[in-house]
Amino acid sequence: MKFAHLYQESLQKDGFPPDWVASAISYRQLKKCIKRVETELSSMGLDADTLNLLLKSVEEQHTKHDAQVDEEEDEKPFRYQFRSQDLNNENGDKEQGTSNGARFLPKLLFAVDEETGEPLDASLTPETKREFHVLALSQQLTDVRILDITDDPARRSSFVGSFDSATSDMSDAEKRPHRRHSRPVRMVEVPLTSDSEFFGMLQDQLSGLAKLQAEQNVKMESEVKELGQLVTKVTDPSQGKKKNDLAQWRKIFELYLESRVFFSTNEQDHGAHDSEKAEKNLRRFSEELENQKLLTKFKKPESKEALDRFISLNLEILQNLRFQDINRLAMAKILKKFDKRTALGVKKTFPSTIHTSPLTTSVAKAICYQLSTELLPIVPALDDYLCPVCFSISYKPIRLLCNHIFCIRCLVIMQRARENHCPLCRGEVVMQADSRNLDQDLIEYMKKWFPKEVRSKQHENERAAARDEFGENYDKCVLM
Repeated sequence: MKFAHLYQESLQKDGFPPDWVASAISYRQLKKCIKRVETELSSMGLDADTLNLLLKSVEEQHTKHDAQVDEEEDEKPFRYQFRSQDLNNENGDKEQGTSNGARFLPKLLFAVDEETGEPLDASLTPETKREFHVLALSQQLTDVRILDITDDPARRSSFVGSFDSATSDMSDAEKRPHRRHSRPVRMVEVPLTSDSEFFGMLQDQLSGLAKLQAEQNVKMESEVKELGQLVTKVTDPSQGKKKNDLAQWRKIFELYLESRVFFSTNEQDHGAHDSEKAEKNLRRFSEELENQKLLTKFKKPESKEALDRFISLNLEILQNLRFQDINRLAMAKILKKFDKRTALGVKKTFPSTIHTSPLTTSVAKAICYQLSTELLPIVPALDDYLCPVCFSISYKPIRLLCNHIFCIRCLVIMQRARENHCPLCRGEVVMQADSRNLDQDLIEYMKKWFPKEVRSKQHENERAAARDEFGENYDKCVLM
């Protein structure tokens, strides 16, 4: 099945909102524009086969005469590039539908002899040569321009070659001696209209996608803030153990981080995930919620509402990521098709400011960052307060001079062993610690947010202290 059909089917059946579908890249319309570009080029004798032949002849000349050619000296008989047209209004504001206040217009340039106006490649058909010659001689016409590169400091270059070899812009190489006989040349601009239509349409669609993403970003940022307020309310530890859902939400967020729905810091799958993998991970997270029956352990009805909104927000992020992935694929496919039909190499010359910005500035990435910085920290994670030696909660916390924190039990063990080096930074600070290093503020914080873990660790510390004083069998029944 062709991509155009798959793309349209995905837009219609994947549940995207109508305004999203309307803003998507119009693959079929752009494909029709490519046919018009192909037809226009062919009418001038510049079909894809001919242009590929010109490029191939340059490669053969390099292989035959210049085995040590630098990449920056790669000679081409024509150039296809983009010029920027400023579209800022009188107040200096960007016009609607533009990128960075500018539109990028394509132009096709061919090297011709400065004296005769003839193309510098003998493989062109006589009809094409005559047409280029006419263009070169028609400098006064409004729809034809000859750009004298040697007189323009912004585009100054020199072109080398003969009728048997193609030539190209050598702006970086003009200070070095030419390898073959050189002669003055000019770049004649071949007037095209259909390619401007193609790239104008593509840029408008990319600008529409950027606008849609900005709107979605604002919408979901507001949802994250509202959800954060609700989670804060149901997890407030001041309400008492039996009146808040702190433990349940801590477990929910732990499962969410372990699921690595949209991003991962693991070595094997480091970085952002595509929509397919994100969907799989989100499904696994939902299944874990069901398996651990966390939905039935809430004490406050608002927690169920908050969890529903949390799942819905992740589904929105996933939908946005899926929409972005399919438009990025459509973008890559249409540029590849343009190059295949025209051999103009636009994937390299198409301005990166348009090519990348709307499709790489991911709403999913922005919202996930907001989730990790604003929502998840509402419920402190136990992993952030573990002792690096015993891997249980650092209670009572001792802050060494190097600012690393250990539980008091592990500090006592290190001091009894006369180990003066911090296990993390190897600083000689352990033996200097005493009761003055006890972090009282952190003690109160742990009691507030980790009451269950603190009680367990306190009981463990008391038993360890009793064993130190009365021996290992102090809590065992001697009669048994």
